[in-house]
Amino acid sequence: MESGTISENFSLLTENVKNYVNMRIDLAKLILTEKIAKLASFFLIAVIFFILAMFLLLFLSLSFVYWFGNDFGYAWVGALIVTAFYVLGGVIIYVQRYNLFINPLVSSLTKILMEENNENE
Repeated sequence: MESGTISENFSLLTENVKNYVNMRIDLAKLILTEKIAKLASFFLIAVIFFILAMFLLLFLSLSFVYWFGNDFGYAWVGALIVTAFYVLGGVIIYVQRYNLFINPLVSSLTKILMEENNENE
């Protein structure tokens, strides 16, 4: 092993430490970018499913109102039934919001954000 002067060794060590710190910063940026991309895709999929579910409920509600109006004569009664169903569903969802939404959302976000990256890969 070649041995140089202390100042040469120190400058080499300083250069290596700078390179190491820059590599760790780049790694942190890449990990952060990956986590942000996963979060964005998670929320995008959630929004798409929410919009599709809203359209499904809208068309099912309108279908029920028209069916009820044709079979029983009063479409407004069908609309009241749908409204009562939505109010009841809203109350149930509000009461169960932690079990239905908040706890699964927190666990999914925690899983995405706290996932370990293997440095051997």
